[in-house]
Amino acid sequence: MKTQSEAEVLKYLAETLGLEVEFTSDAGVDSLPYHLEEAYELKGCQLLGRDFIALFAKHGALTPASIEKHVEWCYGKTGKRAIFVTDALAAYNRKRLIERKVPFIVPRAQLYLPDLGLDLSENLKAGMRRVDKVAPASQMVVLAALLGRLNLLEDFTATSLAAHLGYSKMTMTRALDELRGLDLVEGLGEGSYGKFRFVMTGEALWQRARPHMKSPIKKRIYLQDCAERLDFKAGESALCEQTLLGHPQRVTWAVTSQQWKHLDRTPNLRITPEVSKAAARVEFEVWSYDPAVLAGRDYVDPFSLALSLNDETDDRVQIAVDEMLKGMSW
Repeated sequence: MKTQSEAEVLKYLAETLGLEVEFTSDAGVDSLPYHLEEAYELKGCQLLGRDFIALFAKHGALTPASIEKHVEWCYGKTGKRAIFVTDALAAYNRKRLIERKVPFIVPRAQLYLPDLGLDLSENLKAGMRRVDKVAPASQMVVLAALLGRLNLLEDFTATSLAAHLGYSKMTMTRALDELRGLDLVEGLGEGSYGKFRFVMTGEALWQRARPHMKSPIKKRIYLQDCAERLDFKAGESALCEQTLLGHPQRVTWAVTSQQWKHLDRTPNLRITPEVSKAAARVEFEVWSYDPAVLAGRDYVDPFSLALSLNDETDDRVQIAVDEMLKGMSW
């Protein structure tokens, strides 16, 4: 009796190549090493007159390097080329397998059979969002990983991210779609229970993700003064706490939209027009996400801070930003 995976592969081959293929239990291998028996279900098959061994993956924790070794082992034992078969494969790993010329089939997505001169791909994830700049929620996922707020040794789900970062599961599902579209995360499964991990970590992740992230500042508000002390300094007020940059003339605070709505009801609050901002003593940055989720002390997190100062033209500030980032313990 065919398994669901076999049936999906047969249907995919019939629809894309018009091939009628049968899988047999005789793969030409009498006994398997334990690690191969744990990793795969082996089946024999014939494609366009050539014999192959189909390696049906039993789980998703296989690296391109290990898959290549397993394919080579099968060839050494039987003289037949092996085809790696899985129901999901991240773009990062697909690229690595193609670089190693390892044949693979992902039903409804892609097949790569270099021995037969075949490389067919479709839209791998119809719902995957490919964007230039990520949404604030997606940005928070990356920054949480960079700040060590996520356990990068374990897979995470949209559900677990929602609980950790204070967003809905639907928002985190969309965020993961965006990050997958940029090849920043990889994973198996869909929806709020699919498991994911970052393709890279540390400085490599920051350098790869930074061009796709934007300043968290939605708008700036300048005040004559503000009696209420807020939680998190931002802008140059935060930067001078971590570098040799001198203290600015006005203090800057990061607030959420909700916080600003509350503050805006403060009696006798004196707002300064932007054209006169040089005379202001206090500045509020209204952020697109809550700085409290990522902040570690009484100032905003360093990565959001760097992004908020992207457009600052003062060389002293940019030198201080570089100094701050160089001091990060990646």
